Amino acid sequence: SDDVEYLAHIDDLRQQIDEIDDDLLKLLGSRMKVSEKIGEYKKRNNIAILQTSRWNEILDLVMAKANAEGLSENFVNTFLRAVHQESIDHQEQVMNRQEA
Repeated sequence: SDDVEYLAHIDDLRQQIDEIDDDLLKLLGSRMKVSEKIGEYKKRNNIAILQTSRWNEILDLVMAKANAEGLSENFVNTFLRAVHQESIDHQEQVMNRQEA
């Protein structure tokens, strides 16, 4: 569209999305740093990375919150599994590090 008002408004909305995406990436980065700390703790205490009961607890809690935010169960499930796998990958890197 060549409508100036439309273009200005859509640009503003897109900028808001870009800022939110930046915030999401920063939060995910922070989450992975915490996952690495958890990995260090698990390594020191010889604890398995995957804690199935904790994962199930997270799924239940987040699904309830996601529904309240109007997010589909399918999206949240896919998103959470990806984030969880990334956390596992970060913990595995910690576990596999050789001590100096």
